[in-house]
Amino acid sequence: MTAMRSPEKEIRDRGEIERILREAEVGRLGTCADGEPYVVPLHFAYSDGRIVFHCARRGKKLDKIAGNPRVCFEVDSGEVIQADEPCEFSTNYRSVIAYGEARVYIEPKKMVDALRLLVDKYAPRGMSDKITEAAVSKYGNLAVVEITVDEMTGKRGSP
Repeated sequence: MTAMRSPEKEIRDRGEIERILREAEVGRLGTCADGEPYVVPLHFAYSDGRIVFHCARRGKKLDKIAGNPRVCFEVDSGEVIQADEPCEFSTNYRSVIAYGEARVYIEPKKMVDALRLLVDKYAPRGMSDKITEAAVSKYGNLAVVEITVDEMTGKRGSP
C-alpha cells in the first residue's frame, strides 16, 4: 500500500528545499548495488544542484557507487513534542530527499571546487583559500563525490 503525502506537509518551494539542504549539518547517502542497500551518514555541501562530499578512494561507499551510480540523499532536523498521552505526541521537523547520479573525482583540479565548498561550510571563513591543487595532491587517498541532483522533495511537520 502506498502512503499518500499530506499536501500541507509537502514543501513545494525549491528555495526552501535548497535552504534546508544547505543548512543541514549531516546528510545520509543511500546507495544500492548487487541487491544490497547501504546508507551512511556524512558531512556534505550543497550548491547549484549538486551535493558534494569527500572520502577515501577505497571503501564501501565507492564500491556501491561503482556498482550503481544512482543514489538517494536525505537530510532532516526536528524535535519530538511530548504530550500528556502517548498517542498525542507530535514532531516538529523539516526533511529533504534528493535523487541523482554520483560521480567520483580523484583529479586534484576537479576536487578543489568541491573541497572549497565543504571547507566554507564547516571551517572558519577564509580557510578555503588554502585548498589548492598542490595541497590536494598531498592526500593520495582522497576522493570527492559529486551528486548531480535531478529530483528533490521536501516535507515539514509541526504540531
